[in-house]
This record gives sequence, structure tokens and C-alpha cells, in this order.
Amino acid sequence: MLEVKSISMDMGGRQLFDGLSFVVEDGKVFCIMGGSGCGKTSLLRALMGFETIGSGYISIDGELLTPSSAEQFRRYMSYIPQEPALPSEWVRDLVSLPFELAANRGKPFSKSLLFGEWERLGLERELYGRKVAELSGGQRQRVMLSVSGLLNKPLLLVDEPTSALDRHSSGLVLGYLRHLASRGSTVVAVSHDEEFAAGCDGRIVIS
Repeated sequence: MLEVKSISMDMGGRQLFDGLSFVVEDGKVFCIMGGSGCGKTSLLRALMGFETIGSGYISIDGELLTPSSAEQFRRYMSYIPQEPALPSEWVRDLVSLPFELAANRGKPFSKSLLFGEWERLGLERELYGRKVAELSGGQRQRVMLSVSGLLNKPLLLVDEPTSALDRHSSGLVLGYLRHLASRGSTVVAVSHDEEFAAGCDGRIVIS
């Protein structure tokens, strides 16, 4: 369970929010909404321990997220930014790269399992042999979602997962996130998409 209790955040001398609280139960999809500049992405970064909160606390399964515990907590998280920086030239290298990291070496990469995730996300197998630069923004995000699905971390944080997608593909992404939640992952998504938010288990609006 993820709990955010009465937290505040400042950025550049400006207060983003104060007294923000919510709880996300295990196996649920939760949406963070709000206008541009209200602190949605900063909140995601705070959940990973990359941004400092001014007051309150964040806990995961009853354990406080602190500067000293953040690195260990991040081993159990996947994060997909709105515009991910993709370090590989080829898709085939991109999707296998996370499995070479020390934190993920107990989870071997499987091309056949990857294609199973792609089918759920409406991605064609021929993308595997393409250059990353040839993919659309929506395809890149879905590719990274599929990798997160294979890694199967307990907590998935994703920023604007449907921003570059049409309505049909957005529905596939929501269905995929709900599929990951049904397997036990907790999903926290930032989105401005009302239809996407309506399909989540809960939401909060930062005003």
C-alpha cells in the first residue's frame, strides 16, 4: 500500500501544494490530475525520493520513504516519464537493456513474453527490428510499458501514458495497466485525460 499523508512541496520558491493526502491500495490503478504546473510530475518524483517534501510523509507498505531508504525503494519501482530518454538506437536493444541492470538480473528477458505484452498494447511484432527513432511517441511509450510489464515491479509510476495516443490506443493502455494491477502491481499515473481517469480505481485532483 502506498500512503501519502499531509505532504507539501515547494519548487523555486513557489508552493505547489500543501496538506496533500491519498492512499493507493495494492493492485489498484490511481490517477493524479490537475492543471499544468500544479506539481503532478514533481509528486511522482517525490514518490521515488528524487524530490524533497516539506512536511508530512510518504510510506510504502508501512515503511517511510526517506533519503536513506529511497534507493532501496526504487528497486521495487518502474517509472515511465512522458517523454522517456531512450538510450538505444534499436528497439531490440532498448527492450532488453533494463534486464542487464543489477537490480533486474533475476528476471531474464524473453522475446516471446515481450510479444505477448505487445499484443495487449496493440503493437506489431515488426517494430522489434526497427530503429527507436522510427517509432511514434505513442509507440515508444507503449514499448516502455511492455518492458515494465515484463519486469513486474510492485509499483509502477507513469506520466501521461495516453497523451500521444488516439482513443482506441488509450483504451488499450488503460486495459493494460488494469491487467498489471490484476497481477498485483500498484499503478500511479499522472494524466489530464478524463476518460482515462474515469477508468481508474481512484483519483485525486491537485488544484
